[in-house]
Amino acid sequence: MKGLQVLGQDGSWNDVSPADGALLVNLGDVAARLTNDKWMSTLHRVKPPVIDGTIERRRSAAFFHDGNADAVIAPLPHFVSSEAPALYEPVTVSEHIAAKLGGSRAGRRNDTAVREAARVMASLG
Repeated sequence: MKGLQVLGQDGSWNDVSPADGALLVNLGDVAARLTNDKWMSTLHRVKPPVIDGTIERRRSAAFFHDGNADAVIAPLPHFVSSEAPALYEPVTVSEHIAAKLGGSRAGRRNDTAVREAARVMASLG
């Protein structure tokens, strides 16, 4: 798994070293929205290590599951209180995916990803 890094809350990139035989799960933005950021989506990058001038090869397999297109994604009531107000407006799965595909993945600014963008900008600091 060498090369995988996650963005820490302090803005630093940290190497990920899972235990042998472990399954590494990257929680996505839907989990962050549902839990009002209690379980954060993991901003990550891959920087394959260079050993003796050669890039070490790595493999990964991605599986994405977002839910039914018309399902509403909003912070669950258990994670919202007067001390922890909702951080996200409700959106449907379809709207969420469209915003992602129409924004950053298409090389354009995604204005609906304010919290995610702030975390990335903090890492550049």
